[in-house]
Amino acid sequence: MSEQEYKIKLLTSNQYSDFYFYAPIDELEEYLNETLAITPEQFLECYTLGQSRQFFEWIKAKSNQRNQNELKQTNEELKETKEQEQ
Repeated sequence: MSEQEYKIKLLTSNQYSDFYFYAPIDELEEYLNETLAITPEQFLECYTLGQSRQFFEWIKAKSNQRNQNELKQTNEELKETKEQEQ
């Protein structure tokens, strides 16, 4: 994520306390298109801690999936390189 991307600040909570997290508006739009079918503006006007927590968990899952895919691709490339060297 580049420094110039617009980030929104959302409040959520876990078992210990409330906390803020930042996300780009386009990521919020993607999440809302998949789940609530409302605009980011509507979400930001009246979201609950539970709703922001669901968005936070969605971001984490998406990031983990992306990292797993990148690791798998890297492993496949290393395997191909080893096979070519033999």
